[in-house]
Amino acid sequence: AQFGQSALALDDSVISINSFSKYFNMTGWRLGWMVVPDALVDVIERLAQNLFICPSTLAQHAALACFEPESLALYEQRRAEFQRRRDFFIPALHAMGLQVPVMPDGAFYAWADCSEACAKLGLQSSWEFAFDIMQRAHVAITPGRDFGTDQTQRFVRFSTASSMANLQTAVERLQIALR
Repeated sequence: AQFGQSALALDDSVISINSFSKYFNMTGWRLGWMVVPDALVDVIERLAQNLFICPSTLAQHAALACFEPESLALYEQRRAEFQRRRDFFIPALHAMGLQVPVMPDGAFYAWADCSEACAKLGLQSSWEFAFDIMQRAHVAITPGRDFGTDQTQRFVRFSTASSMANLQTAVERLQIALR
């Protein structure tokens, strides 16, 4: 699997929207940022002024604390742990015939092609595959149709956000189910 490209590297007219929720575990704070082309800054500011007033003072101080060296060190530890889980899980999927065409680089999900496994198991779609795996291996995965329309019958999404112990158990169960 190859890494995908950042949209920001492809075109200078890209608008990128991010939040503190996933980067810094601030779920529910509803606080984020945008990277926009210079020509759109004034327009976005005017739009934002009409959509909301501002985040709370507490949320703003919490967000600023995210950029302190101690917070960034914790962020880096979490990022390294997610990378360790990905680096364990993706090769295991490949070894079971579940190819991941694009290596996850910014998320804790793997988009895997299950068409080979479906053919082997006599299943027609990623939907059937997800339910079969849940029933037989007790591993929850999400069918591709929940994420768009392009070749979704071939793909499932795995999460690597769980603990390494849970991922190891999932791999063992998948190996048995896909024999």
